[in-house]
Amino acid sequence: MLWLLGGLALFSASRAISADAEYASLRIEGLEDGPLLVNVRNTLPPLQLGCDAPAVRFVTYVRNAEERARTALRALGHFNPRIESAVERDAAACPEVVMRIESGPPTRIEAVDIVIDGPFEHETSAQRFFENLRLRVGDTLNQGDYDRARDDLINRARARGYLDARYSRRVLRVDTENNQAFVELTLQSGERYRFGTISAGQDILRPELITRLMPVAPGDPYSSDGLAGISSNLAASGYFSDVRVRPDIDRREDGEIPVDVLLTPRKRTGYEFRVGYGTDTGARLRADVDRRWMNRRGHTWRSGVGLSQRIQSLDTVYSIPMRDPLTDKLDFFARISREDNNNIVSDAGTLGAQLSRTRNGWTQAVFSEYLFERSEYGGAGRQSSNFLLGGIRLGHRELDDPLFPTRGHSFNVKLQGAAEPLLSSTSLMQAHVKGALAWPLGRMILKGRGEFGSTWVGTFRELPKSLRFFAGGDNSVRGYGYESLGPRNANDQVVGGRHVLVVSGEAMMPVAGENVFGAIFVDSGNAFDSFKDMDLKTGAGVGVRYRSPIGMVRVDVAVPFNASSRSPRLHLGIGAEF
Repeated sequence: MLWLLGGLALFSASRAISADAEYASLRIEGLEDGPLLVNVRNTLPPLQLGCDAPAVRFVTYVRNAEERARTALRALGHFNPRIESAVERDAAACPEVVMRIESGPPTRIEAVDIVIDGPFEHETSAQRFFENLRLRVGDTLNQGDYDRARDDLINRARARGYLDARYSRRVLRVDTENNQAFVELTLQSGERYRFGTISAGQDILRPELITRLMPVAPGDPYSSDGLAGISSNLAASGYFSDVRVRPDIDRREDGEIPVDVLLTPRKRTGYEFRVGYGTDTGARLRADVDRRWMNRRGHTWRSGVGLSQRIQSLDTVYSIPMRDPLTDKLDFFARISREDNNNIVSDAGTLGAQLSRTRNGWTQAVFSEYLFERSEYGGAGRQSSNFLLGGIRLGHRELDDPLFPTRGHSFNVKLQGAAEPLLSSTSLMQAHVKGALAWPLGRMILKGRGEFGSTWVGTFRELPKSLRFFAGGDNSVRGYGYESLGPRNANDQVVGGRHVLVVSGEAMMPVAGENVFGAIFVDSGNAFDSFKDMDLKTGAGVGVRYRSPIGMVRVDVAVPFNASSRSPRLHLGIGAEF
């Protein structure tokens, strides 16, 4: 036991001594700050010799260090360096290894001969390789650039389906006497492979629907982009939780490569719950149930209920995928809602269908819906209206972050109409356009927002509340109450107008880290019956924006410029709108 304790004490003492020991140092002279010096420093072995290390160990280190330094210099085109090393000792100090390096003249590229033998020569990917090539005649040789070019060319060929590509000539020749380099590469691309049988293992959808989801078909030219497209399309379809695409290269024959796709279905039914608060709506709750596939044809169904202090709704959508399941669909929808705000009570029911598609980021839709609505304005009795509406929708949305956008835009336009002889209380034509834009300017983020709507109607009083325009509120003209701006009746109650115009400008600046922003804004707009009487109202104020996990938390204090009272109004929004 005593010898064990003694051994432990000796080990601890030696550890303490080594922790406090001093080491020899290294100094490099002759190289200016730049790539050469950095490469040499990164290549040299660490100098971990104590001050009292034997001289033979310093000799061994210097020999190794000089060889490493030459390798580092050759990698950047200097094949004739001059290196002198010495171990300088001072009785009062630890030894210092000094390396004096003269890099010598650089080796210049004298010729670059890169040839592609085969059909890959005509591919766009090959042309881009030559456009981006960093090996140019007259440049200083960088062996890293040569290695990257050599690997990049053959990887491009294989990614485009030339799996038998190989180099018949691969030479980097250096004339060290004349400091010249010659690059010679000849790639035999071979023929391009095609996709063979694509097997998708699943039993929830019909095979023809899976085929329509595929971006490639058997016989198409093989490529890594095609494989990635298979994975992304099937994942984006919403039917599967996991997608694995495995080309069986070992089984390739007759120029075709079979592909196996392993699919894991999502849970058939999903549930979603959201909560939030807004000055316009009050506290709000949303619950949805999502049937991700109703049958093997890939039909889906979604239904939800939204509850807030002012608006309650129940809606359902049954969707059928069309020719391109990722972009085209036919929706059948129904919605019932009740809204009670500013002493206006509205009960509405909608039943309709919509055919939509997405092309180049634009969502296009044609729709038809039947609307039945009963509206009551300030206890003046209920007014019932019904409309068979038809129209189009067009939208484009591109945001860097849907929950807290700092760059991007959104644009939506809706055109709809009804004719009195076709199950409608009166004839009408209506256009409604909304747009928003955000762009950074230094640390500041500038935002713009606009809304325009216009209605031509035979008998205005037949229009229900949902087809009239209002302004004011969190997402309209701040400083004024929700839907408090617009034409008024004889009882001085806002009843909505034929037209609406709203514009807004805002500037945000980070004030605490990357998640808290201060904001200043100006809004102006109104709803009105005649453009000569639009009488735009303006509000301005300051606010705070917080980037939270559930979306933007927005607190604004706005002052109305055109109200009977200049009292500030608080606008609060928590969570995503829905």
